[in-house]
Amino acid sequence: MTTTPHIIGIDLGGTNIKAALLDGQGNILAKKEIPTQADEGPEGVINRMAELARDLQPSEGSVLGVGIGIPGVLDYSNGKVIFAPNIHWRDVAAKALMEEKLGLPVYLDNDANAAALGEKWCGAARGGQNVVVITIGTGIGGGVIINGRIYRGSAGSAGEIGHTVVLEDGPQCNCGKKGCLETLTAAPAIVRMAGEAVEAGSSPGLAGLGSLEAKDVFAAAAKGDRGALDVVERAAHYLGMSIANVVNLLNPELVVIGGGVARAGEILFRPLRKRVKECALEVPAETVQVIPAQLGNDAGSVGAGAIVLEEKGLI
Repeated sequence: MTTTPHIIGIDLGGTNIKAALLDGQGNILAKKEIPTQADEGPEGVINRMAELARDLQPSEGSVLGVGIGIPGVLDYSNGKVIFAPNIHWRDVAAKALMEEKLGLPVYLDNDANAAALGEKWCGAARGGQNVVVITIGTGIGGGVIINGRIYRGSAGSAGEIGHTVVLEDGPQCNCGKKGCLETLTAAPAIVRMAGEAVEAGSSPGLAGLGSLEAKDVFAAAAKGDRGALDVVERAAHYLGMSIANVVNLLNPELVVIGGGVARAGEILFRPLRKRVKECALEVPAETVQVIPAQLGNDAGSVGAGAIVLEEKGLI
């Protein structure tokens, strides 16, 4: 691929906003991260994203565009965010507002689609033609690549695996439904279940740690803490069942797991792969690989940069 001008990629998360200045090969030239502060409302968050983009603009060379990965459902015809539950947005004209503030072309996509584009561009799914990328952090998103192209569905909401219902009358989800996968496998769900284990006295490894994070639960599980292991196995149970359904439906060659929770390593991937094999049909189960993402903390911002290149027909 020929060298392109600079690209700015912005990953809008429920907790933090990450941004990066990239070259045309996906190399990060500079990056910054700030808290999202979603309680400030859409205008406050958009101002913060614009400030990040301005800070990253190079002193020399042009910027081809700004890509933004957003955790929600978009109207691609006009660049509006229809619904983003984890940041409490409805009907926000994010593209127009950002372009007005920056004077640069701005392109939006669902954050999981962005992650999928990034992993296909320069990560774990490089060269893959039929791939599902699942991002697990504050929420759970999914990006679907079919025959080498992102599949967005008829209304732009394809890939929302985090909001598939896996437990009838389960925990309340931010989307308004109950028992979504997100309520049983995302980082807040893991922390919630770990807190319950501590209260029940089944997790001495987590007792006394104070404010828990998902990484604490995985670390305790790796040391053999029974309560923490039960939490991880429960999360893997529901995630593996959901992935098996996707594998049966789409028959992908790769399922790539990204986001903060995916950094748990084999303590999560071992029971996860086992559950996928138990639940999926034999042929698609044998041909799919369930692997960790490669782009790590930079997946969202690199993927957001890939949105620009895809829109320009450069990848």
